[in-house]
Amino acid sequence: MSWQIGEWLILRPLWLLPALLLVIAAFVWRPDSYHNHWRKILSPALFRFLGADTRRASRCNLPLLVAAVAALSFCLPVQRQSDDDTWRHSIGWLAVADVSRSMTLDDTVPSRLAAMREALAQLSRQAGARPIALILFSGDAFLIAPPAFDRSIFNEHTALLEHGVIPVEGSNLARALSLATSVIEDSQLLRTRIFVLGDSGGIGKSSIAAARFLADAGHQVDTLVFGSSEPMQETSSDERGDETAVDWQQAQALSRAGHGISVRANSFGVIDYDQLELDKQSSVSTHAALSSLVWQDQSHWLLLLGIPLLLQLFRQESAH
Repeated sequence: MSWQIGEWLILRPLWLLPALLLVIAAFVWRPDSYHNHWRKILSPALFRFLGADTRRASRCNLPLLVAAVAALSFCLPVQRQSDDDTWRHSIGWLAVADVSRSMTLDDTVPSRLAAMREALAQLSRQAGARPIALILFSGDAFLIAPPAFDRSIFNEHTALLEHGVIPVEGSNLARALSLATSVIEDSQLLRTRIFVLGDSGGIGKSSIAAARFLADAGHQVDTLVFGSSEPMQETSSDERGDETAVDWQQAQALSRAGHGISVRANSFGVIDYDQLELDKQSSVSTHAALSSLVWQDQSHWLLLLGIPLLLQLFRQESAH
């Protein structure tokens, strides 16, 4: 139960009752001052001669008043935010696609690259209301489509993916995941699923550490693997700039470090998307973070109001 008053919302209104009772008690049960006890024994003339404070009892019970302010802060008053941060992307997907030379092999029909293009198109269709982005990597990595709800740029680049769009050969997955971290931070995404699509090329200590860093930040790294675990016998020495055989254990290690899921395409490039749990609901912590985008907690201002009361209480105690 909550109460909303215009741009303000009280999340725990039941705390208003003890706060009100404490305020009433603070003015009903006013404590006698320390000197009032001496007035019962000493004469007024002697009392004034000793230089004692002649003020009467306090107008209110300060400890009870401080407790009332604390109880009022427990009501959790929040205010609706109206700045641009309220409408920033909250949950998104980011595809990291390998376009190195080994992805052109045909141990997956018609090729690893063609199967990956179809997988990217499927992710675009299932993204729903989430923004989706695309990063390509081989020897270097580049952001091709930034996080956006409009799928047109993502789909256009997905359909045109070919080996050679990045002139630097290799499989620098660590660089791609580092770029993914920067994209997530710049886009202010609260939670992101990063799909690494490739043939396990570039997975090593650096990329696994990058996946672990993303997971610690609340994101998830999944791996979609294309290709056979058996090296292709007819591959020439010039084409072995990338490893041709899929290292499934390394792919699983990457997803474990990223708190994600590993799936593997069959020889026809078909992936069981049910294993990825793409329709899985957001966690409770994510919902809490989303609510903080719309409502900003203001209870700390109430606690600041209690500081003058505490100072006055300390002053009275020191006078005693």
